Amino acid sequence: MTPRRVFHGQRGLITAIFFASLCLNVLVLTAPIYMLQLFTRVMSSGSLSTLIALTVAAGIALVFFMIFDALRAQLLTRLGNRIEADIGPVVLGAVVQGNGGGGHDTQSVRDLHEVRAFVMAPAFTALLDAPWSILFLAVIYMFHPLLGVVATVGLAILFLLGVLSELTGRVPAKAASESVRRSNMTADEVLRNSEIVRAMGRTSVLVSRWQRQSFAAIATGTRAHDRMSRMSSFAKMVRMALQIAVMATGVWLVLQGELAPGMMIAASILLGRAAAPVEQSIAGWRGLLAVRVAVQRLNDVLAGNRVQQAKMDLPAPTGRLSVQEATVVSPARQDPLFFDISFDLRPGDSLGLFGPSGAGKTSFVRALVGLQPLTRGHIRIDDAALQDWPEEQIGRHIGFLPQRVELFDGTIAENIALMDAEAKPSDIVRAAKRARVHELILSLPGGYNAPVGPNGDFLSAGQRQRIGLARAFYGDPCLIVLDEPNANLDPDGEEALADAIAEVTGIGAVVVVVSHRMNVLKAVNHIAVLERGRMVRFGKAKAVFEKDNVLPMTGRVSTDAAKMPPLDPGQPVGDRMGVKEASQ
Repeated sequence: MTPRRVFHGQRGLITAIFFASLCLNVLVLTAPIYMLQLFTRVMSSGSLSTLIALTVAAGIALVFFMIFDALRAQLLTRLGNRIEADIGPVVLGAVVQGNGGGGHDTQSVRDLHEVRAFVMAPAFTALLDAPWSILFLAVIYMFHPLLGVVATVGLAILFLLGVLSELTGRVPAKAASESVRRSNMTADEVLRNSEIVRAMGRTSVLVSRWQRQSFAAIATGTRAHDRMSRMSSFAKMVRMALQIAVMATGVWLVLQGELAPGMMIAASILLGRAAAPVEQSIAGWRGLLAVRVAVQRLNDVLAGNRVQQAKMDLPAPTGRLSVQEATVVSPARQDPLFFDISFDLRPGDSLGLFGPSGAGKTSFVRALVGLQPLTRGHIRIDDAALQDWPEEQIGRHIGFLPQRVELFDGTIAENIALMDAEAKPSDIVRAAKRARVHELILSLPGGYNAPVGPNGDFLSAGQRQRIGLARAFYGDPCLIVLDEPNANLDPDGEEALADAIAEVTGIGAVVVVVSHRMNVLKAVNHIAVLERGRMVRFGKAKAVFEKDNVLPMTGRVSTDAAKMPPLDPGQPVGDRMGVKEASQ
């Protein structure tokens, strides 16, 4: 399938803009034709009626000029709006999916705004008018070939200046754009981590780091701007010199009796109109180069965007989870993130996952919810591989609480419903009650309508985590994955979390919890231990804790328990990859 492009689907609107530009530039001939007729007809005949008729005709032509000029401006505005409306959701979706080439960088969204602004800017209008300079040049040739030659030489020089601007400014402009992008990313990182920066007294250090990148952006931008400014100034000089040359040539031809004075003045007017868009294009070349880089980046995003093929909806999942030889290998690491993990969980089961730092727990639970593609193996829900489910359908049946809880700038109710404007209040309250956070919400000023602030700053870390837990319980999830859900909870919060896990498993959901604390792990009926990306233990919670001497607060296994049994193709799923499955 042909990759989508920035201007894809805008052919009709672009054709209308082209037609408006054609009419507009034809009507530009009004002034020189009027001037020519004054000298050749009115001044020679002294006819007042001819003057009135010519003036009325010129006035009518100027009215149409105004109409087409306003029409083209409106069409350009519509073009910019349609580009943003058409590909904006695709671009933002690609950024969310991580296909923007820069992780979750919002540069692609800024590029889209830049393209829209340029389409409505005067520099783009000048580019539309520049090709019509050939029309004015042809009319000048009709007045006298020598005037045409002078005008052609001058316009050729202006065109060469434009080409030279492109060749000399392309690399500096791209470097300047990239430097600005890095500087903005650093500023965003500093702002996101402003509290830890201030608390640890590193404001000056990080500001200096941003300043170095900002100075690099300023330096590269200055070089690009200086080159463009020199070219623009030279173009202005050439254009003024060209008008002088045409006037001088015209006067000489008038003195020789080869040209009428009206034609000389009309030729000067036409030349000014022919040279103006070329000069404006050179003056706006820096913006054009910046937009060219932005369009290229957007096209790369659109070309790399994984188009979701239409998938048939499957029956609503019951939540049976099967992990088969799941493996993820990262090019950035020598060892796999996790390797050959296999187990089965039925509706109503719960799994506590723990192990030392770097064991691969977070990477694994991200794979369970489809955020981490597998290198090998399968994750199945109701026997269907996770990637075979329609994303929107299966997403409605998965609850996820990441380690770092991020909230949207809205109310508590909106965040629980994940900003769903059609969410039912009863469903929001039910999710909050399942998460044992209903009373906490009611105790806050405003209750469910209380604003959480940007990034949830109006709430404490524990409150944000509990709101995030209610969000994971919202709807009817059959699979709930919680990554360190008690990291910021007090003992009462941990007890409430354990009760919440017991409730949702009681109605048939499968819960996977990453934790190191017994207050939460005692609420699950299965335990899995990860070390160095391998599952070294899997089985019933009581058997794993008591028989195999697992130390839950450290996530490590005793020496005897950590011995891996030999591989046996005939073993059950839990044992297939060398995992000992304990039973009560």
